[in-house]
Amino acid sequence: MKTTQMIDLSKKRDTMETTSRSPLTLAALGVLTLSLMLVGLPSLVSAQEDVPEGFKSQGLPAQHPAEQIEAGKRVYFTKCVWCHGVDGAGDGPGADRLWPRPRNFNAGTFKIRHTASGELPLIDVDLMQTVTHGLPGSAMPSWEGILTDQQRKDVLAFVTEELVKDRDWQDDEFETLTVLELDKLAPKPATPESIKRGAELVQEKKCVECHGMEGRGDGNAFNLKDDWGFPIQPADWHKCWNFRGSRQDPYNVKNIFRTFSTGINGTPMPSFADNTSVDERWDIANYVNSLCERVNEINIAGGQVTDEIATTLSTSQALPVDILTDKPKANFVVPSKYTEGEVPTDEMDERWKTAPRRWIALGGQITHKPRNFVNRIDDAWVQSIYNDTTISFLFQWDDRTKSVAEDELEFDPTEVNLEDYGVVESPPGGSRFDDDPEHPESIAAAQNQYQVFNDGIAFEFPVKWQELPAPRKPRYLWGDEKFAMDITKWTADGVLYAYEGTGWDQDFSERDDFTEQMKIAKAEWKDGRWTVLIHRPIKGDYEEDAYLQAGQYIPMVFFAWDGHNGDAGRKMAVSAFYYLVMEPPIPKEAYIYPVLVAIGMVGIEGWVLTRRKNKRASKS
Repeated sequence: MKTTQMIDLSKKRDTMETTSRSPLTLAALGVLTLSLMLVGLPSLVSAQEDVPEGFKSQGLPAQHPAEQIEAGKRVYFTKCVWCHGVDGAGDGPGADRLWPRPRNFNAGTFKIRHTASGELPLIDVDLMQTVTHGLPGSAMPSWEGILTDQQRKDVLAFVTEELVKDRDWQDDEFETLTVLELDKLAPKPATPESIKRGAELVQEKKCVECHGMEGRGDGNAFNLKDDWGFPIQPADWHKCWNFRGSRQDPYNVKNIFRTFSTGINGTPMPSFADNTSVDERWDIANYVNSLCERVNEINIAGGQVTDEIATTLSTSQALPVDILTDKPKANFVVPSKYTEGEVPTDEMDERWKTAPRRWIALGGQITHKPRNFVNRIDDAWVQSIYNDTTISFLFQWDDRTKSVAEDELEFDPTEVNLEDYGVVESPPGGSRFDDDPEHPESIAAAQNQYQVFNDGIAFEFPVKWQELPAPRKPRYLWGDEKFAMDITKWTADGVLYAYEGTGWDQDFSERDDFTEQMKIAKAEWKDGRWTVLIHRPIKGDYEEDAYLQAGQYIPMVFFAWDGHNGDAGRKMAVSAFYYLVMEPPIPKEAYIYPVLVAIGMVGIEGWVLTRRKNKRASKS
């Protein structure tokens, strides 16, 4: 039997060992055996009755053959050791650069399961799905297509038999498997009534205390830790593609129902199986699932879901998901719609409904120091409208914390080389778990210890984009000496600047004249989301400012900074190249000519009919 660090199991084992040392006569053993036989069936029935609704008790699995364990060991030390470590303690060479950190197998604590809270997972179902599909929102990849089905079974045999040290799947004295019968539980239709009831339940059950009133994970962003002492953040319900255990199946309500039923072991997320009914958990799951981003933006009024909002949520169209990236499909063309009169000054303006939203994928900047291995902002949304003189960009992105530097920053806004001010790349650091359980020097442990800078959003165009020989583009990171970049940057201290960038290691140059012509129409952080509306001129000095032209594909790049993540200067999130396309206005003639043509056609048809009628009359 494997040793355990769990106090309650240790006490039980001590009791059992004491009992086993007590002398028992053969007669006593016989009486004990007979008693067990007599009470066995009622006990089994009672055990089944005690399980939560929707669950059933299941027997423990058999031990894996030695040859399979040995085969799995070879797979593990080829593919898995680099993150999970030689002894499976989650301390491999790459672990300190990853957040969330790789799983420490030793304690037998696994997040994604069909088993009750605190129980071991099903090896052939839960662990197999994890290895096959990976865990979205983390560094755990999908091994389907890389490892064969047999290799995945073999490596699980090695992990569960050799690397899980504190628990044992064959320990029938202290381990049980209470399995959620998810395949037998038909999902409840996501009607407006179910969604509205789910919105009420997440407040009644205090889910909003961690996940926030609108479910963006902003309720308790700083104080939560996992069982190993590392910072952990509540899930953002608007990004179901990042839910663990949902790869290639993000909008499936069953995944959410499973999580609320079983909880997530090793994290503060509990199981709700004991204090909710199956019907209530379907309502919660339907509501959470309806919050995941849709094609059209839906205002959920701070989580106070009305009948009208619930109806809109129930009929809204889910985003298409790219099966290769397990993220929303990226459309790299950002259309800008033409409007007459002034551009919108508020995100509630009806004209935004005519401007398509574009999802912008953001990744950590890991090309130059200080690199951002752990970026907390991984996407943003952008829309654009323009008139004859001004173009307007509406940005929205989820950020669990509003970050505004409390003290005046030592460096100027134009500076990007910030090493002298302490903005340096975090060392991987850390040590083995048995020496230092909290890894105080690792990137994962440092998440809540950075100096707070300003949140920010920026976008750039090549100044002379018209002169770029296809398919060449400037450096995505602020251009180069030959092709400078026109940069517009907003920061949460209320500053909007126009800069010129000439290279990743070159400080910005201010463009004061252009800055004076730009405007922040709105900048608001609410319920875990920033909404920033920026106006800038279409035309400027061609030597310093990009001259935006309708009907052209204009390269652009987006950047985002999370101040509570220590983001400043080059430590940021960045996108690939997108293309702004200002759709040409429809000329008035386009509306007049069809009417004139229609009138002409009606007139001609009337003349033809009249002539035919006159001919018939003359013949008769």
